This record gives sequence, structure tokens and C-alpha cells, in this order.
Amino acid sequence: MMKFTALKHPRILALAWLGLTCCSASRAADDAGQPAVSLGRIAQFSLQDAQGMTHTRKTWQAAPAVVLLFLGIECPVANGYAPEMTRLSKEFVDRGVVFVGVHCDPDVTAKLATQHAREYQLTFPILLDPEQKLAKPAGVRMMSAAVVLLPDGEVVYRGRIDDRYTEQGKRRLEPTTHDLKTAIETVLSGKKPEPAETKTYGCPLPKLKQEK
Repeated sequence: MMKFTALKHPRILALAWLGLTCCSASRAADDAGQPAVSLGRIAQFSLQDAQGMTHTRKTWQAAPAVVLLFLGIECPVANGYAPEMTRLSKEFVDRGVVFVGVHCDPDVTAKLATQHAREYQLTFPILLDPEQKLAKPAGVRMMSAAVVLLPDGEVVYRGRIDDRYTEQGKRRLEPTTHDLKTAIETVLSGKKPEPAETKTYGCPLPKLKQEK
């Protein structure tokens, strides 16, 4: 059997030392709570809401945080969260947080979005995003997903509203964690949420026509 020693093979020793150094640096970054990958950033955009008003990123620049709630007219999970969406929007309105609903289905018209908002008592603006200009840069793939942005468009939280739905697809009577609320409060305290991303359960976003 061939044997190697550090003296005869200094390159092996150097590679081993480099590996240990990289691992230590990686652990240090993890210990510091630094996210491994950026969640993305919402660049400039221009979208209309269901009432015909135009929204851009500048519309939100004075807000300490912006919450995007991805809706689905026929998604039972997203619709089931409607009361909690409205409750949270009212809870944080006095602290300047902006809540916005987003429809990414190209087939959802302003009329349908208005009817849906009325039926589920959604009291915040509802944007029509048929080309998924918000969903794609935010990394959203599911209806019922929530995204928290800083005023410059940086995505600092993406995922579920709470843990009401389990990995097995079952629904708890009451959630045990309130992920979105915690993320908002963390941003208002001047910090970034940890974890920055949680798993979302719901319906997949519809494919765009050019993707079909």
C-alpha cells in the first residue's frame, strides 16, 4: 500500500490546509447569520392595480417595509389566508408598512380581481402582474407566498405566512409560528429576518403563454 507523508507531498498538506480554512470561513459566515444566497431584488417596474392606478417602486420608497401577497382566485390555500392577510395589513398600517396583493395570472382581469377582493374582504391594493414582473425577480413560484421588501427593493423574506399547512399537506387548526409577522417586526427593528426563507404551500403560479 502506498503511503504519503507531509514532507514528501507538501502539495497535499497545502490542499488539506486550504480545505480546513475554507470550511472554517464557511462556518464563521453561518455563525454570523449571513445568508448564503441573496433572495433577489425588485427593480423598477410599472403595474396597474385593479382600480386602474399605476404603481412603481417609487410608490413604496417612503415605507419601512413592503409586503407582497401573491393571490390566486381559485387557489384554496391563498384564499384561506385572506382573513390573516387583511388582519396583518390592519395591524401594521399605523407603522407605515405597505401591503399589496398580486395577481400573476394573465387571465385575471381588473374586474375579476375586484370581485375576488370584495368576496374575500381584501382591503389593500391589488396589482395585476400578468407578465410576472414582480414574481420572477422575487423568486416566487407559489400562490399564497409572502415577500417582504426593503424600500430599495431588496427581498429580505420569502415564504409562508405561517405554518398552518404541514409538509404532509394537512392543515393545523392553529399555526404554531407566525413567520410573516415575525419577519415584518424584525425589519421594523432594523434587522433582517432569520430564516430569510421558508417553504410555501399552495398552488403553483400559472405559466405565461410563451412558457406553455
